[in-house]
Amino acid sequence: MPKIAVTVLDIGSKSISVLIGNRGVNDTFVIHGYGEREYAGYYEGEFLEEDKLKDVVSKTINDAQSSAGVTIDKLFVGVPADFSYCKTKTLTQTFGQRVKVNDQDLYEMYQRADDFENMKDYVLISCTPISFVLDDGRKTLKPIGQKTTKITATLSLIYAEKTFIEKINNLLKSIGITTVEYLSSPLCEALYLLPQERREEMAVVVDCGYIETSVAVVKGQGLVSLKSFSVGGGHISADLMECLHITFDEAEQLRKQLVLSVVPSESDDYEISKNGTLIPVSMKQANEITCDRIEMIAMLIKKCLQKDFETVPPMPYYLTGGGISYIKGGKEVLSNYIGVKLTVLCPNDVHMSKPHYSSLLGILDKAIKQETKTKSFWTVIIEKIIKR
Repeated sequence: MPKIAVTVLDIGSKSISVLIGNRGVNDTFVIHGYGEREYAGYYEGEFLEEDKLKDVVSKTINDAQSSAGVTIDKLFVGVPADFSYCKTKTLTQTFGQRVKVNDQDLYEMYQRADDFENMKDYVLISCTPISFVLDDGRKTLKPIGQKTTKITATLSLIYAEKTFIEKINNLLKSIGITTVEYLSSPLCEALYLLPQERREEMAVVVDCGYIETSVAVVKGQGLVSLKSFSVGGGHISADLMECLHITFDEAEQLRKQLVLSVVPSESDDYEISKNGTLIPVSMKQANEITCDRIEMIAMLIKKCLQKDFETVPPMPYYLTGGGISYIKGGKEVLSNYIGVKLTVLCPNDVHMSKPHYSSLLGILDKAIKQETKTKSFWTVIIEKIIKR
C-alpha cells in the first residue's frame, strides 16, 4: 500500500465508518479498506448506549483492517458538530512601515487568536482564515508577499469538547491505537464539497443526518458559524411509526418510498411489507406527516442561523447527509419552508458519490493533505498552535 494512505474514522449519528485510502489520479481517491457499523448514535452531545461504543468502534476498525490487509497504527478522527464549538476572531497587525507580509507575521497573529484561558473545557482542533484585509481595503486569502502597513485577519477557530477527546482517546488506546489526530467534520466536509470560488462569499452547508443536523456557514478556508440540533431523518421514521401505528422497521421501509413531489389523491397508497404481506399506507397521510417534520427541521435551521446573524444575509444554501437528501421531493419541501433554493451536494467520487458519504470523504481529503510531504502553510500553522 502507498505510504501516504491514511485511515479516518467518521462518527455519524447512525453509524461509525472507517476508511483507509490515498489520493489517486485526477484528485480521486483509491480506497483500500472500509468498515461501517450501525450503533445507537448520539443525542444533544451525549453518546447513547455509551457502554457499547468501544465494541462498535473496534469491530469497525477490524473490518477496515481486514479488507485492506493492514494493521492501523494511526487514525484521523472527525469531530461532529454536536461535540464542537466554533468562533471567529479578528486581529490586526500593524508594521509601522510598508513591508512584505511573511510566514512569521501570520504565525504571530495566529498565536494570539486562541483564547485558551476562556476555553478550558475545549481543545482547539482547527484555526483557519476566513479573510485578510490589507491597508488599502483589499481582501485576500493569500497575503504572504503582499506589501502593506497593516493586515487584519478574520480567523475561524473550532474547538472539540475535552470530554469527547478524552473519551475517544481512551477508547482507541484500549484497542491499541495511540496516534490520533482530530479534524472538524463540518469544516472538512464544507472545504471538500465546495471549491474555493464558491467559498469567496459565505455559503450555508446543511448536513441532515439520521438524528443530528449541522448548519455550517463557510467562507474562505474556515467556518463563520457552526450549530447543530438533534433532529434528522430518523425522526421522520419515528413520526410515521407513531402516527400510522406501524413498527419502526416498517416506517423505515416507508420512508425509503416517500415521494413528496406529487400531490396524492385520497386513493393513492404506498405499500409496505408486514409479516410477508404487502399492506397499503395512505400516501397523502404519510406525506403530510413527513412534511410536518421537515417544516420543523427548516425552522430549526433558521434558528441556528439567527443565533449568529442579526439579519441572515442572502447566500447559497446546500444540503447533504442522508436524512432528507434521498427523499424524493424532500429537498424542494425543505427549500420552500426555509424560503431559499437548496442544492444537494455529494462527493465527486465514482464509488461513493452519495450525500451520506460527504463527511467521511471530507475527512479523508483533509487527512491526506495533512499527511503529504509538502504540507500547506495553514496545516503547519495549526499544528504549531495545537501542539504548543
